[in-house]
Amino acid sequence: MGNKQVVASTIIDASPEEIWAFLAEANRFAEWVDATKEVLSFDEGRPFGVDFVYKEHGGIFPFFSKSHWIVTSYTPYTKQVHMGDDGKVKMPLDICLESLPSETAAGDERKTRLTISLGLNPRWFVNLPLGILWPCVMRRKAQASMDRTVANAKRLVEAEAIKLVEHDA
Repeated sequence: MGNKQVVASTIIDASPEEIWAFLAEANRFAEWVDATKEVLSFDEGRPFGVDFVYKEHGGIFPFFSKSHWIVTSYTPYTKQVHMGDDGKVKMPLDICLESLPSETAAGDERKTRLTISLGLNPRWFVNLPLGILWPCVMRRKAQASMDRTVANAKRLVEAEAIKLVEHDA
């Protein structure tokens, strides 16, 4: 059936801590995750971490559905793993941050690599249709969606970092 996974990466002009804080705002997922059309619910009042649960509506045309997600692994400022399930497909989502060496002599420039990978593990009854559509159409659509997701994260985190710097000045 081939590899049903998409991966996208970008370098963000912000610290891992700043990006991590942004990633933990479940109410903002639809703002930057391209495939998330709406966050339906999440564990309000519960700290974001292992066993944090959220539900969303989204997908990639023409496949939209409601899905249930749980954070299964959480290593602050480094990696988090979410497991999604819409009843047809299980979706492991890995989010990794890597602090990069400073390019300036003063060492005040912060850069972090954000890498997001999403796997698709279909249940038996969607294995055949997804097996046909994945190489023909869906892989390209899924990759484009993941590329937009990391680009959105970069744009929003960097814009918020600039606002903080301007506010502190």
